[in-house]
Amino acid sequence: MKIKTQLGILILLIFVTICSCKVNSNDENVVTISYIEKIQNVIDTISVISTGNDSLLALNEVKAYYKSNDFEPIWTDQTALSTAGQELFDLLKNAYAYGLMPEMYQFNRINASIDSTTELTEVLLMNGYYLFSTHVSVGCIDTSDFHYKWKKDLIPFNFDEDLAKIKEENSCKSIILSHQPQFWEYQHLLIGLNDFLTKYDISDTLKFDVPNFKTDSLLSRELAKKALIEYDFLDTTASKVDSLVDIALKEFQKLSGLVDDAIIGTWTSNALSRNHADRFFQAALSLEKWRWRSPFPSRYMWINIPEFNLYFVDSTIVKRKHKVIVGANKTQTPEFQATMRRLVANPYWHVPYSISSTEILANLKKDTSYSRRRGYKFFRDDKEVDPLTVDWSVVNNTNFRYRVRQDAGHSNSLGLIKFLFPNDQSIFVHDTPGRYLFANDVRAYSHGCIRVEHPFDLAKEILALDKHIIVADTLDSLIQRGTQRVAELNEPFEVFIEYFTTTVDSSDQIIFHSDIYGRDESYLKNSLRQFQIPSNSWQKHQ
Repeated sequence: MKIKTQLGILILLIFVTICSCKVNSNDENVVTISYIEKIQNVIDTISVISTGNDSLLALNEVKAYYKSNDFEPIWTDQTALSTAGQELFDLLKNAYAYGLMPEMYQFNRINASIDSTTELTEVLLMNGYYLFSTHVSVGCIDTSDFHYKWKKDLIPFNFDEDLAKIKEENSCKSIILSHQPQFWEYQHLLIGLNDFLTKYDISDTLKFDVPNFKTDSLLSRELAKKALIEYDFLDTTASKVDSLVDIALKEFQKLSGLVDDAIIGTWTSNALSRNHADRFFQAALSLEKWRWRSPFPSRYMWINIPEFNLYFVDSTIVKRKHKVIVGANKTQTPEFQATMRRLVANPYWHVPYSISSTEILANLKKDTSYSRRRGYKFFRDDKEVDPLTVDWSVVNNTNFRYRVRQDAGHSNSLGLIKFLFPNDQSIFVHDTPGRYLFANDVRAYSHGCIRVEHPFDLAKEILALDKHIIVADTLDSLIQRGTQRVAELNEPFEVFIEYFTTTVDSSDQIIFHSDIYGRDESYLKNSLRQFQIPSNSWQKHQ
């Protein structure tokens, strides 16, 4: 009996063990790891997944967020994108609309992972959120070396607060975009860029080396037509009709900030030799620069070098807009900020040494009467020297020991009035006797200073807003009498000399100005241009 009992117990144990093994084997097949655990696994292995050029720039912040929030998802659920996730996905997909590139945020990886590995999508979208939010707020280019970088040290908002709000509302678009600059110029440039993107394909299309018409008029015209067809300004049928070609060429010139005369001059040929990808990068860089700058004060003067325009603004209202002439390529006008403090009627011109020891000296060697005709006076050790007593043949730019001043008058290179904002660059705004140059579309001729058209209208507006004792009639009389007068402003204001190659007009039509100094490429080369624009990357009319 005892043996039977023991045998029965043994059989029961064997049966239980066999059944237990079967249950465990089945459980292995049906047990699934929870979605939160899957996200945690991605976080634990993401440093291995993201290697080389495919790295996540916000990886540390992404990991920290999920670990402090129990790995709960925001952008996805177990099978698909959440509402907030879909909004973020669309923002990254259409990053071009903000002057950014989808592949800054690994968009192709995100898109490929949605149907197969949603937990990876979650983490990649979180990385995209950190980067995109930062980029539309403070930019994506490190200004210390002009390389693409996540500028996390400059973030002006709290990510955790935003993410908590996004999680609560299951919506992110308005929260992210609220951090963009509120400048009129930035907001309307976005409108202009989006209109441009709906009209034209910005994929890296063919480039055309279009010559100036003076070099080869037939080749110039033929290549211009091919470029206009490629850029969607002209179709092949219309290209056979000269008048229609001229209309398309004029439209292109307006887009390029040039005189619409249908003549393929130097600047038009240069513009035709750049494609829509180049133009997109121009716009992207201008948006980027607006993200870098602080808000404008209430009253200021803004001079945009490639646009060749000066704006005098008070309480967000443009009081005056003037054409300007800026520095030639060899004597470029620098970018800086200074404070406008005074105006000078009938100014002297204290000629910079770099000009007096070269250009003026060269003219003196040819004609000793040159100094008298131009109103130049020479000083050495603060004593005036008669230039006719100097043997200029033995003087060169290494032993030129004279200070040169041009007296006031209509032939003075500064004209009849100048606007002074003291700065280390020795740059100021002034009148000019060579007013005919304002008729040109590209106006880069000066030694660096800024010549302004209709300077007295500008001066009168400044003095009126300043409530200055010198009223308009007094200024006119001072000019007529040739009396030199310094007008110190009661309320000095800021002057910004900047370099934006893309602007919009009053109708939000985008304009791509010539990069006259080639500064854009120095910014773009190692930053935005490292991301390629694939074919059909932005579908027109999407």
